[in-house]
This record gives sequence, C-alpha cells and structure tokens, in this order.
Amino acid sequence: MPKEQTREVLKFPSLIAFVSSFCLMVLELVAGRLMAPYLGVSLYTWTSIIGIILAGISLGNYLGGRLADQKLSRQILGSAFFLAGISSAAVLYLVPALGTILGKMNLPLALSTFLFSLVIFFPASLFLGCISPMVIKFDLKNLEKTGRTVGKIYAMGTLGSILGTFATGFFLIALFSTKFVVIGISAVLIILGIIVFGQGQGKGLLKDKANIIFSLIFVGSFFLPQTCDKETNYYCIKASAHTAEEGTAGYSLKLDHLIHSFVYPGREEILTYEYEKLYKFLTDYWINDNGKSDFSALFLGGGGYTLPRYFEKNYLGSNLEVAEIDPGVTNFNYQKLSLNPETKIKTINQDARIYLQRLPADQKYDLIFGDAFNDFSVPYHLTTLEFGKVVKEHLAPGGFYAVNVIDDYQYGKFVSSFVKTLEEIFPHVYLAPLATDWQKDRRNTFVVLAGEEPINEDQWAAVLKVLEQGGQYSNMDKASYLVSKDETQKFLEEKGAIVLTDDYVPTDNLLAPVFNYAY
Repeated sequence: MPKEQTREVLKFPSLIAFVSSFCLMVLELVAGRLMAPYLGVSLYTWTSIIGIILAGISLGNYLGGRLADQKLSRQILGSAFFLAGISSAAVLYLVPALGTILGKMNLPLALSTFLFSLVIFFPASLFLGCISPMVIKFDLKNLEKTGRTVGKIYAMGTLGSILGTFATGFFLIALFSTKFVVIGISAVLIILGIIVFGQGQGKGLLKDKANIIFSLIFVGSFFLPQTCDKETNYYCIKASAHTAEEGTAGYSLKLDHLIHSFVYPGREEILTYEYEKLYKFLTDYWINDNGKSDFSALFLGGGGYTLPRYFEKNYLGSNLEVAEIDPGVTNFNYQKLSLNPETKIKTINQDARIYLQRLPADQKYDLIFGDAFNDFSVPYHLTTLEFGKVVKEHLAPGGFYAVNVIDDYQYGKFVSSFVKTLEEIFPHVYLAPLATDWQKDRRNTFVVLAGEEPINEDQWAAVLKVLEQGGQYSNMDKASYLVSKDETQKFLEEKGAIVLTDDYVPTDNLLAPVFNYAY
C-alpha cells in the first residue's frame, strides 16, 4: 500500500497512448515505401512488415507489463520513448545498407522481406509496444475501475492507430518525402520522452540532451543517399541520365526498384525493350491486315510514355489513350522527361480496370497494350478472368490485346497461368517469348497476344520482312517469334497452369521464384 501511495503520477496518459499508437501506424505504412526500391511491393513485403511489427508489439507488451509491475517510473517510460525515437531514426540509415545487401543475395523473396523487416522495423515496434502496459499501470488508481481504465487506454491507442493510418495513406506520404515522415515520427517520440521525463525534475538538462540527439539525427539525414526524385502515393520515382548505344542522350525512369522505361526526347523512334518492338510490330501487322493507318490504342500503364510518344510521332492518324494510375508519374513526364504539354496523348489517371469498367459499352479500341506488370509486383486484379472479359468487351473487331509478362521458364507458373486464363476468354491466344532460346534462358520477358481473329502467319512474316529490309530494328526476329499452338499447350500442361480469377489469383506466389534470379 505505501508503494501505491508514493507512486509517480503520469499526466495525460490517454493522449500519450494515442500519440504513440499514431506514430507506430505511420511507421508501419511507411515501411512498405522504404522496402519498395529494394524488394518491390508484393504480398510478401506486407506480410513480413505486418507480421514483424505485430511480433515487436507483442514482445513489447510483455516486457512493458513486467517493467510496469517491477520498476514503474517516468524514467523507464521516457526511456522507452527515447529508444523508440532513436530506433525509428536509425531506419533511415539501415535501409540503404541492408536493402543493397539483400538485393545482391540470392535469397527467396519471402526470406528477404522477412530479414529486412526484422532488422529495420522490429526494434522500434518493440519499444513502442512497451508503452501501453506502463501507461495503463500509471493510470490505474482504483481496482474497481480496472476495466474502464484499460478500455480507455486501448481505445485511445486504437484511435491513434486509425488516424495514423488515414493521415499517412491520404496525406503524409503525398505531402512529404518518406525521409521527413520518419524524421517527424522520431521527433514526436523524442518529444514525448521529454514530456514524460519533464513531469518530474531535471527538465532542463534532459531537454538539452534530447535536442542534441534530435539535431544529430536531423542533420545526419541530409547525408543519406537520395533514393527518389519524387515520391507519390504509388511509387518512388527516379530519373537518371542515360546514353543509348548510338550516343543519343536520354533518361532511364525507375519506378520503385524497376527501370521501367528509357526515354530519348526528340528521338522517339528509339525503342529499347524487345516487347516495345513487338508492340510496334503488332501495330504494323494490324495496319497491313486492315488496310488503314488510323487506329485507336489504349495503354494500360504509362511509365515513361515511351510507346505512346513513339506512336504519336510515327502513326499520325492514331488515337492514343493512357490509363496511368499515378498522376505523379504523368506530371513527372511533363516536368522531368520532356513530354510535350501539347501532346495529343490523352491520359486518364485512374486504375486501368476501373477505367475500362466505367467506359460506355460502345467505346472500342483496335489495340490494347498492357504495360503494368513486373517481376516483383503485379497488379493481380489485371490478370484475372474477370478483367480479361472487360478487356474483350472494349476490343474492336479484329483488334488485339497484348501484355508483357516477366517470368522464368524453369518455373513458368505465372506466364502459363496468364495464357491459360486468356484462353478461357479469347479464341486465339499466342505466346511470344522475347529470347532466341526461350526454353533455356531463365528470367525472360514474354508477350501474350490475344484476339478474336487468328494471326495470319504469312502476313506476319511479310511484315517482318518489310521491317528487316527497312533496317528499322536489329534482331527483329526475337520480337516476332510466336510459339506454336501445340508447343504452347505442352508448356501449359508441363507448368500446371491454372485459371486466375478474382477469387483465386496467387500471383505473388507464382512469381516468387523469379525474384531469386533477378540480380
């Protein structure tokens, strides 16, 4: 009883619980953005982040409860805040180093994301987990009101988590860089430590020490490498100078971990990737088959707008639309990658599936090009049977749907399943591996073509011959080879292809082995 009477008093316990939970949730949401440039964004990244942070909170709750019973004091609680603030700031320094190391190691994606989350986010979540039990013990003055007290603290903590989630997802990441969001979290936690300590004695000395610590963290953050030129709600965007083989100066555009596009302002005729050449080849085939040069094309994903720029310059009668989910990517093209503000390319900053679903039934496209997939992050809702049916509804007679997919032939689970899914929708589906020896090459880009009408092989070969004679591209044969129907079916059976649906679409699991050979 004497101990209970002389126990230190903590002011504003509910507010302290609220703010600490707010900071924890901000850190959890920012975690995905911090990991993306190194390990991409997938089901595995969020599984590891959420699991590790929950593990840290769980262990922190246990340790905090023991400390609350044995050594409860403002110094202990304040120290937990200080350690949480410092470990949060340390995230900024650990991420580049660990991300680079894991990026070079041949580890399964699930293990890489687990190790990244464990090293980077476990300490901060552990210290933050210690706080609630101690705050509850401070506020627990009457055993008859135990339930009310515990309920109040947990309710305020949960409310902080909710507001932290909305604030981060809707505002903080869009308004500030990830680095400054993390610095802000660290500052708030250190300030909370000052407040807790300051409710007793030694206020001035403690404040001086805290100011020194925070100043070192803040100044040191400016010496960290700049990962992004621009952060948006969707991507970490970075452009770097790049020179083509013939000496043309341009840029490479990186979205999160992936170099998505190469852009050469004024030299839009330069196409770097083989799938871009196949899309151009398919377009020439369509023009030759239909006897007209005016067509409508929809691009699912914008990136560096390489293909839309090429089409605008070389197919003057074309009607071009781009469904790019991230307005930040579009604005970056205007501001940094010399996309002409007077361009005739129409951009819709909306999810491709939502855009197509909302289109009038009579809105049709001659060509629909998918460019939203990569090896670590695939928008699964754009791979399913249901989405394929939506695409078909908006494909004009004689039109084609073309999608580039990255997979590894040794596994081939994703590309084979994607082909099988489209075969449920379209009568004619073709697999075009962009490699000379696709069954021996490992990680490789494939293009899947689908349409209501079959491809005329003689005409396909004739268009290829014209392109070769015109000297437009070298190695054009790589960008025009179609796997035979029998060989495609054998491939699907060998890989155990499945039909992807909205209810069952395990794209991250199907692509996990590809990560192992990405670097």
